[in-house]
Amino acid sequence: MPTQTQDIAAKLRSTVTRLTRQLRKQNVSSDFSNAELLTMSLLEQHGKMLSTELADMERVSKQAISQIINRLFDAKCVERFPSLEDKRKVFIGLTKLGEKHIIASRKIKEEWLAQTMEKIFSSEEINLIQAFLPLLSRLVEHNGARV
Repeated sequence: MPTQTQDIAAKLRSTVTRLTRQLRKQNVSSDFSNAELLTMSLLEQHGKMLSTELADMERVSKQAISQIINRLFDAKCVERFPSLEDKRKVFIGLTKLGEKHIIASRKIKEEWLAQTMEKIFSSEEINLIQAFLPLLSRLVEHNGARV
């Protein structure tokens, strides 16, 4: 028999998954796939990275990340920087154009979310969500160590 916490965890996981899908659907006009947008977001957050680091963070194969990087390179959204220390290594970095695409994508999703929230929630409910955000952030930032 599941505990109350297990039941809440299952509902939270399901809800977050469904919300994530809804947010992804808001980008239908984008020229980029979700994987390409995620790659650009990671580069925006972390700066220049090796393709192997990107593959590990996205949990995709080196071949898959290579294809994503090539498409983004052709679209002038990323650039390649050979390592000064090790000529075999090439860092990938976000261009200004890539940054513009990420900002535009984020704005579309945030506008949809804000409009939807204002439509279906009262101001008291929006305040409850705001109060819950620090707890959710702590959950996201937890390192995932098993107990």
